[in-house]
Amino acid sequence: MTTELRRTDAKAFFANERTFLHWMNTSVTIGSIAAALSGIAGHAHRNWGNDYIERAIVTRAVSLTMLGMAIVMAIWAGYNFHRRNIFLEAKLDGPYDSRALPIMLSGLLLLSLGVVFSGALVRLMDPTGFEALERTIYTSAGVLGLDLEAQV
Repeated sequence: MTTELRRTDAKAFFANERTFLHWMNTSVTIGSIAAALSGIAGHAHRNWGNDYIERAIVTRAVSLTMLGMAIVMAIWAGYNFHRRNIFLEAKLDGPYDSRALPIMLSGLLLLSLGVVFSGALVRLMDPTGFEALERTIYTSAGVLGLDLEAQV
Protein backbone atom coordinates (compact mmCIF):
# COMPACT_ATOMS: atom_id res chain seq x y z
CA MET A 1 0.00 0.00 0.00
CA THR A 2 1.60 3.21 -1.14
CA THR A 3 0.51 6.63 -0.10
CA GLU A 4 0.83 9.17 -2.79
CA LEU A 5 1.14 12.81 -1.86
CA ARG A 6 -1.04 15.07 -3.92
CA ARG A 7 0.18 18.41 -5.06
CA THR A 8 -2.17 21.34 -4.71
CA ASP A 9 -1.87 23.83 -7.51
CA ALA A 10 -1.16 27.42 -6.63
CA LYS A 11 -4.09 28.48 -8.76
CA ALA A 12 -6.44 26.80 -6.27
CA PHE A 13 -5.16 29.12 -3.53
CA PHE A 14 -5.54 32.11 -5.83
CA ALA A 15 -9.06 31.01 -6.78
CA ASN A 16 -9.93 30.82 -3.09
CA GLU A 17 -8.55 34.31 -2.55
CA ARG A 18 -10.36 35.65 -5.62
CA THR A 19 -13.65 34.21 -4.39
CA PHE A 20 -13.11 35.80 -0.98
CA LEU A 21 -12.38 39.19 -2.56
CA HIS A 22 -15.47 38.99 -4.77
CA TRP A 23 -17.69 38.26 -1.77
CA MET A 24 -16.08 41.11 0.17
CA ASN A 25 -16.63 43.46 -2.78
CA THR A 26 -20.29 42.50 -2.87
CA SER A 27 -20.55 42.98 0.88
CA VAL A 28 -19.02 46.45 0.72
CA THR A 29 -21.32 47.42 -2.16
CA ILE A 30 -24.43 46.30 -0.29
CA GLY A 31 -23.19 48.04 2.86
CA SER A 32 -22.65 51.26 0.90
CA ILE A 33 -26.15 51.13 -0.56
CA ALA A 34 -27.54 50.51 2.93
CA ALA A 35 -25.62 53.48 4.34
CA ALA A 36 -26.88 55.72 1.54
CA LEU A 37 -30.48 54.61 2.09
CA SER A 38 -30.14 55.20 5.82
CA GLY A 39 -28.75 58.68 5.26
CA ILE A 40 -31.54 59.60 2.85
CA ALA A 41 -34.17 58.26 5.23
CA GLY A 42 -32.70 60.23 8.13
CA HIS A 43 -32.61 63.42 6.08
CA ALA A 44 -36.20 62.90 4.89
CA HIS A 45 -37.38 62.16 8.41
CA ARG A 46 -35.82 65.33 9.84
CA ASN A 47 -36.27 67.87 7.06
CA TRP A 48 -39.14 67.00 4.74
CA GLY A 49 -42.08 66.94 7.11
CA ASN A 50 -44.71 64.45 8.14
CA ASP A 51 -45.52 63.36 4.58
CA TYR A 52 -42.33 61.31 4.49
CA ILE A 53 -42.23 59.75 7.97
CA GLU A 54 -43.80 56.42 6.96
CA ARG A 55 -41.59 56.12 3.90
CA ALA A 56 -38.52 57.03 5.95
CA ILE A 57 -39.31 54.29 8.45
CA VAL A 58 -39.69 51.69 5.68
CA THR A 59 -36.47 52.91 4.05
CA ARG A 60 -34.61 52.64 7.35
CA ALA A 61 -35.91 49.10 7.87
CA VAL A 62 -34.73 48.13 4.38
CA SER A 63 -31.35 49.76 4.95
CA LEU A 64 -30.86 47.98 8.28
CA THR A 65 -31.78 44.67 6.65
CA MET A 66 -29.28 45.28 3.86
CA LEU A 67 -26.61 46.34 6.37
CA GLY A 68 -27.19 43.13 8.33
CA MET A 69 -26.85 41.15 5.10
CA ALA A 70 -23.58 42.90 4.32
CA ILE A 71 -22.19 42.05 7.75
CA VAL A 72 -23.29 38.40 7.52
CA MET A 73 -21.83 38.20 4.01
CA ALA A 74 -18.45 39.55 5.15
CA ILE A 75 -18.28 37.13 8.09
CA TRP A 76 -19.35 34.24 5.85
CA ALA A 77 -16.71 35.13 3.26
CA GLY A 78 -13.98 35.17 5.90
CA TYR A 79 -15.12 31.89 7.41
CA ASN A 80 -15.31 30.13 4.03
CA PHE A 81 -11.93 31.51 2.96
CA HIS A 82 -10.36 30.11 6.13
CA ARG A 83 -12.17 26.75 5.83
CA ARG A 84 -11.22 26.29 2.18
CA ASN A 85 -7.64 27.29 2.93
CA ILE A 86 -7.43 24.53 5.55
CA PHE A 87 -8.79 22.02 3.01
CA LEU A 88 -6.26 23.15 0.42
CA GLU A 89 -3.30 23.01 2.81
CA ALA A 90 -4.31 19.56 4.03
CA LYS A 91 -4.85 18.47 0.40
CA LEU A 92 -8.37 17.27 1.18
CA ASP A 93 -11.08 16.70 -1.38
CA GLY A 94 -13.54 19.13 0.13
CA PRO A 95 -16.42 20.00 0.27
CA TYR A 96 -15.45 23.37 -1.12
CA ASP A 97 -18.88 24.67 -2.01
CA SER A 98 -21.45 26.36 0.17
CA ARG A 99 -24.96 26.67 -1.18
CA ALA A 100 -27.33 27.59 1.64
CA LEU A 101 -26.08 31.04 2.62
CA PRO A 102 -25.64 32.50 -0.88
CA ILE A 103 -29.20 31.46 -1.74
CA MET A 104 -30.55 32.96 1.50
CA LEU A 105 -28.60 36.20 1.04
CA SER A 106 -29.71 36.49 -2.58
CA GLY A 107 -33.32 36.02 -1.53
CA LEU A 108 -33.07 38.67 1.18
CA LEU A 109 -31.39 41.08 -1.22
CA LEU A 110 -34.10 40.54 -3.84
CA LEU A 111 -36.76 41.06 -1.17
CA SER A 112 -35.15 44.31 0.00
CA LEU A 113 -34.78 45.65 -3.51
CA GLY A 114 -38.36 44.59 -4.27
CA VAL A 115 -39.59 46.66 -1.33
CA VAL A 116 -37.62 49.67 -2.58
CA PHE A 117 -38.94 49.17 -6.12
CA SER A 118 -42.55 48.76 -4.98
CA GLY A 119 -42.24 51.89 -2.84
CA ALA A 120 -40.97 53.81 -5.84
CA LEU A 121 -43.83 52.44 -7.95
CA VAL A 122 -46.43 53.44 -5.35
CA ARG A 123 -44.84 56.87 -5.18
CA LEU A 124 -45.01 57.20 -8.96
CA MET A 125 -48.69 56.24 -9.06
CA ASP A 126 -49.59 58.71 -6.29
CA PRO A 127 -51.44 61.67 -7.88
CA THR A 128 -49.84 64.11 -5.44
CA GLY A 129 -46.44 62.62 -6.09
CA PHE A 130 -45.45 65.18 -8.69
CA GLU A 131 -46.23 68.12 -6.40
CA ALA A 132 -44.30 66.44 -3.61
CA LEU A 133 -41.42 65.79 -5.99
CA GLU A 134 -41.42 69.44 -7.02
CA ARG A 135 -41.40 70.52 -3.34
CA THR A 136 -38.53 68.11 -2.69
CA ILE A 137 -36.49 69.50 -5.57
CA TYR A 138 -37.04 73.09 -4.46
CA THR A 139 -36.28 72.22 -0.82
CA SER A 140 -33.08 70.41 -1.81
CA ALA A 141 -32.06 73.29 -4.04
CA GLY A 142 -32.67 75.71 -1.17
CA VAL A 143 -30.46 73.63 1.11
CA LEU A 144 -27.72 73.76 -1.52
CA GLY A 145 -28.16 77.52 -1.89
CA LEU A 146 -29.51 77.40 -5.44
CA ASP A 147 -32.27 79.71 -6.63
CA LEU A 148 -34.25 77.70 -9.16
CA GLU A 149 -36.75 80.50 -9.79
CA ALA A 150 -33.99 82.77 -11.10
CA GLN A 151 -32.66 80.06 -13.43
CA VAL A 152 -36.00 79.44 -15.17
